[in-house]
Amino acid sequence: MNAPEPLKLTSLPDAAAGWTALRDPDRSGIWRHRPAFGVPADIPEISLGEGDTPIVPLPRWGAAHGLPHVLAKLEYVSPTGSFKDRGAATVISVLAGAGVTSVVEDSSGNAGAAMAAYAARAGLRAQIFVPESAPAAKRDQIAGYGAEVVAVAGTREDVATAAEHAAHAPDVAYASHARHPAFVEGTKTFGLEIAAALVDDPPLHIVLPVGNGGLLLGAFKAYRELAAAGFRASLPRLHAAQAKACAPLAAAFAKGADAPLSVQAQPTVAGGVAVGRPARGVEVLAAIRASGGSTVQINDDTARRTRAELARLEGLDLEYTSAVALAAASRLRASGVIKSDDQVLIAATGIGLKDAGV
Repeated sequence: MNAPEPLKLTSLPDAAAGWTALRDPDRSGIWRHRPAFGVPADIPEISLGEGDTPIVPLPRWGAAHGLPHVLAKLEYVSPTGSFKDRGAATVISVLAGAGVTSVVEDSSGNAGAAMAAYAARAGLRAQIFVPESAPAAKRDQIAGYGAEVVAVAGTREDVATAAEHAAHAPDVAYASHARHPAFVEGTKTFGLEIAAALVDDPPLHIVLPVGNGGLLLGAFKAYRELAAAGFRASLPRLHAAQAKACAPLAAAFAKGADAPLSVQAQPTVAGGVAVGRPARGVEVLAAIRASGGSTVQINDDTARRTRAELARLEGLDLEYTSAVALAAASRLRASGVIKSDDQVLIAATGIGLKDAGV
């Protein structure tokens, strides 16, 4: 597959007009940031109420891990249960606005559910390619939105290849969360919301589970554009949490490589980050380094323990992919990368109901 086009910075309204210049008071959710979007101004938005997810403290879990100033942004309260709704809303809006009537996507589950839901909202046909190992709950969710689910044997890359081939059919568009630039415009609102909500006490670190890296790139893009426009928003250190069973970005980061390294992916409970060849891996690595961030590899046993602990201590049930980010934050604190007084924000990207029980 060809590499995606490099992401381009969007010119935001000047900071002299204040934070309200980034918001349209007549819209809600991610679309209130329409003035900050790098998407065509004339396209009608497709929305299910995504965005404006809560930021909550984790006092009991944080105390157990030496993190007294730790927050979680609950992306799992999004309409389909994951942060992918932000990017799906913008991608489907752009494609529907261009007259597309049918889309294909490849996904381990969450992105497929998001694209299927927003395609249904827009009245588009959707065909979603998933790994045979994708959890039944995620496959059922995708099918429930009326999409055709195509299970593919082999690696996550085999799934992407099958989807790309299907997108060559007439009148079909590839709604790729890994490649379509509008997806990162949607996830950029994750960073815009954090910067605006925590302007007086900003996070020094943001820890995210990373497969293709769309949410990390969205956060990076948001802070870069805010700084260019003169807003008071310092770029936090962005830390990428990966499953030890499939960690091409962490392997590259450790060796100082500019591109993801080839890895032999193994099965993992954290299927959302099991991406052996992230399409925007070069950009993700550059963003991590530019922010002063790092990468962490988490094994499945640790992800299981972390998920169970968070549910018990805070009443939050996250999917294993999200638990990887919590475990990474604990690891970074233990290693001294995160100091005890640092404000830390963790992306709680997906709901636990999509995975097997704790």
